[in-house]
Amino acid sequence: MIYRRANSADVPQMLPLWRYLIDIHAPVEPMFEVVDGAEAKFAEFVKSLLEKENYRVIVAEDEGKIAGYVIAHVSQTPDVFVIRRRMYVQDMVIELAYRRQGVAKQLMSEVLDFAREQEVEKIDLLVAVQNEGANKFWQEMGFHHAINYMNLYLK
Repeated sequence: MIYRRANSADVPQMLPLWRYLIDIHAPVEPMFEVVDGAEAKFAEFVKSLLEKENYRVIVAEDEGKIAGYVIAHVSQTPDVFVIRRRMYVQDMVIELAYRRQGVAKQLMSEVLDFAREQEVEKIDLLVAVQNEGANKFWQEMGFHHAINYMNLYLK
């Protein structure tokens, strides 16, 4: 397995993984409902991130096949806070056949390397409450519940 920064040629293989992520979350969280043509829009979005210094799109590649990916970005908080550099893990998904083989842990190791390079002090992410497997994984990685993220839909 090779772990590396994604390039534009990887994006078509990332789309079914992204779609899987959307399909498991949309039934429990309306913010994951997508518009027509979402895959093409997501592909363009990912391509736009590839060269940004504050973003990392990392793939796990096994003999030319994308087994998983993670997208993370670094941001600066206002100078009123002690913790100034934070990272947000936007997406991480692993192909079903590659789960429980350490792929997610290694992808996170790559993210943590990037976080250290960027002098990040805190990493945030969102996990669906109903996604027990993901919640367990993130807790094993050292993440903990800190703030309840609540929604009110007005439409």
